[in-house]
Amino acid sequence: MDKQGHYAAAVLRSARKAHAAGVALRLAERHPELSARFDVKFFGDARAHAESLLDHLAIAAECGRPALFDHQVGWLKSSFQAQGMPLEALRGSLVALRDEVAEELPSQASRQLLSICEDGIKTLDAAPAELPNHITHASPHARAARDYLLAVLEGRRDDALRLALSLVDGGTPVADVHRHVLSASQVEIGRMWQRGELSVAEEHVASRTTEQVLALLDARLPREARLKKRVLVTSANGDLHDIGLKMVAQQLELAGFDTLYLGASTPGEDVVRAIDDFSVDALAVGAKLTINLPACMDLVACVRASERGRDLPILVGGVPFVVVPDLWKVVGADASASHAADAVPALRMLLGL
Repeated sequence: MDKQGHYAAAVLRSARKAHAAGVALRLAERHPELSARFDVKFFGDARAHAESLLDHLAIAAECGRPALFDHQVGWLKSSFQAQGMPLEALRGSLVALRDEVAEELPSQASRQLLSICEDGIKTLDAAPAELPNHITHASPHARAARDYLLAVLEGRRDDALRLALSLVDGGTPVADVHRHVLSASQVEIGRMWQRGELSVAEEHVASRTTEQVLALLDARLPREARLKKRVLVTSANGDLHDIGLKMVAQQLELAGFDTLYLGASTPGEDVVRAIDDFSVDALAVGAKLTINLPACMDLVACVRASERGRDLPILVGGVPFVVVPDLWKVVGADASASHAADAVPALRMLLGL
């Protein structure tokens, strides 16, 4: 943990809503025509948008990893473009945020925050205007992934189930189905939602279908010889994303681990109790988004403060750990995995298998 960044983040959070109001006011005074363009349905109003920027700025400072804020700026740029929002509205927000930090925070706290803001403004110019389609002709199992994506988006659940199961029955490794079909489709669904091409209802239908596919796979696939090692799989409190977690648990089961799957959003004290009650040998924690990192850090800290969790191998994963490969060190874990299949060799290594 970056001590100076931790202090800066704490100061910023201590008056989060006031600073967000300050950012929104600066934007409205300088560019009233841009402030009025914020779409409450997608981005929230200018103040809600500013609160989100402040949250990501605080996390980047606390972790000492400006790339986390840069990644959010890049995501917002492509979102603004797709939603027909002028990029000058985003630029104006970032400049207003920088000025709010410079003028309203003590210099000891603002120094690092200002550097991150300046990097974010530069990222706005350098980042691509549109995120690429995640399923291309060159992607492994591209045709299957496109057919599966179309089936789930059209609500053809039975077709989606048959397609996924037929791949496995035809000899395609489960890891490939997870990575190149199910996960690739989920990423593309997220991109389409970001562009305003899907409703929340359509995204939910697609996700629930993929969960059913995973349940069917789990019920019918053979397991390797048991390793007599139990891994607890969960995400931090408040993180409701669980499809990736289910893939991790399934990959571990197929590799011979015994998994204790708690699902999404589990309080740290309950994780500690489960580690004791079920004699867990390792812990796998998901943090889907940057905004989930504080809860992830709190969970790991809670585990490390317990007698059994002090030396327990902890694996973390999620988008932030792909953006910043060494982020696992910051949160107090022992390693990270960029995808469900990567969790198997990582935990084998951590457990000395």
